[in-house]
Amino acid sequence: MKQAPSKLPPRLVLWWETLETWQQLAISFPVFAVIAFLINIGPFSQPIVRSVFYGLFEGGILSGLMVVATRTERDRRR
Repeated sequence: MKQAPSKLPPRLVLWWETLETWQQLAISFPVFAVIAFLINIGPFSQPIVRSVFYGLFEGGILSGLMVVATRTERDRRR
């Protein structure tokens, strides 16, 4: 027997949505930049300098997308 899905998202998601945009960017940018750097230097075998540039560039784009997605989901639930 399946249970009905919960209406409220997990507490971590609710906490994330209460943060201001600049706080979300300050938290997510370093994480995404490091992940992008590691992907570029590892599987993509890019040189270190290029990997740093790509990490910063792609980290910024991914952080921006995260902020837009967060705002969209928060507004959709209200």
